Amino acid sequence: MGTCGVEAKPSKKNKINLNDNSEEIQKGNKKHLKSNKNNNKIDKDKNMNKQNIDEKLIEKPIEKNEKKYNINPQTEKNIFSFDETTKPEKTILHEINENNIKENDIDNHPKNNEQKDIASITKISETKNEIIIRKYKDILTLEGHTEKVASLTQLKSGKLVSGSYDNTLRIWDINDPAKYGPENTIKEQGYVLFILEFEKNKILVGNSNNQINLWNLNNDPINLEYTFEAHELWINCLVIIDEKTFASASNDVKIIIWDYYNRKIISVLEGHFDCILTLIKLKNGKLCSGSADQTINIWDIKNNACIQTLKGHKRWIKCLLELNNDMIISGSDDKTIKIWNYNTQENKYELFKTLSGHNHSVRTFCQIDDNHFASGSFDCSIKIWDINSWNCVETWIGHDSIIIWMIIINYDGKKIIASCSDDKTIKLWDKCVVDENKDNVNVEEGDN
Repeated sequence: MGTCGVEAKPSKKNKINLNDNSEEIQKGNKKHLKSNKNNNKIDKDKNMNKQNIDEKLIEKPIEKNEKKYNINPQTEKNIFSFDETTKPEKTILHEINENNIKENDIDNHPKNNEQKDIASITKISETKNEIIIRKYKDILTLEGHTEKVASLTQLKSGKLVSGSYDNTLRIWDINDPAKYGPENTIKEQGYVLFILEFEKNKILVGNSNNQINLWNLNNDPINLEYTFEAHELWINCLVIIDEKTFASASNDVKIIIWDYYNRKIISVLEGHFDCILTLIKLKNGKLCSGSADQTINIWDIKNNACIQTLKGHKRWIKCLLELNNDMIISGSDDKTIKIWNYNTQENKYELFKTLSGHNHSVRTFCQIDDNHFASGSFDCSIKIWDINSWNCVETWIGHDSIIIWMIIINYDGKKIIASCSDDKTIKLWDKCVVDENKDNVNVEEGDN
């Protein structure tokens, strides 16, 4: 099927106004919004300023080197690029010298003229052990987006849905290689920042136009069923709370709890002082959010209260994940991963360990199995970590630019990692379970 003839358009009749404590929220976020001290809200005349604020949060692209890593060069066609070999090519490199990445580049990503090939910025160190990096031949590369791919989800049907800064959603049938491109392309009204399937073949999409659009994929043509509106800035993340409700988090420092079927706001959670960049639901029913204010908040949804604030990161917190052992891991622009353990006697989370290994911001997580999780970074790598030893056991190289999102998907009868990147592609990797006896990357550990 071709491009759907449906565009997301603002619908005033669907708009939900949120007035609760809006002045306090704007005061708390005054530094980020750069508003005048005498102003307590963002009015319509400040739309241009809001756009400038959001542009600062864009993960700036790194210039692509087409020959880098020997991965298939990108084409303008919407194709599946199959690699001839599935076995990894093993290459030994030395520890990347972190001095090559300036400290102030954590929030301001490398400019085009600063980007170098990984091999060219490695430096032999006699005092540090070698890092063994595998240049993996991915199973297939999905190409077609014209800007960075920022979000990815797998539908219950098995199809993938990707969202991009090219203002489109693309649906991929990865189980039918004969289909050489995306099955459908849906035009959104802004950058696609997050995709969530709430019920079968119905997806919620958070965008840079401050909207959450509900797309019905069951219909032909696909149609925009509803638009949830209340946030004042970009919607960065969405999470299902139960079969009737979901939550959204935004740069406007609010978490909103929504009634999905009645299309109304249930509650608003306030407590962060800067953009909320990541949000997950914990197994105990609580919500967990990470922010540009460098803190993690634990929320009691029933009482609409923040019950604990975790501090330890030195820069923006970009990703969160609850492991199968109930520990929480957090990734940050400070290049570290922190492990938080729940103290049952004190009834609170405590910092258990800090993992170092990435050379730039840690952007995304996914859990592979009970013994391993993966982290994706602005350093263009995916690292595989052993949960028992907390060692990094492998580093995967394949994307030509920063890795924005990763998920575990079902493909060809097995679970594998799917990743999307600033290089405009989606990659499905040929290996998940790692052999710790082959590659052991030494990393610096922090607090115990």
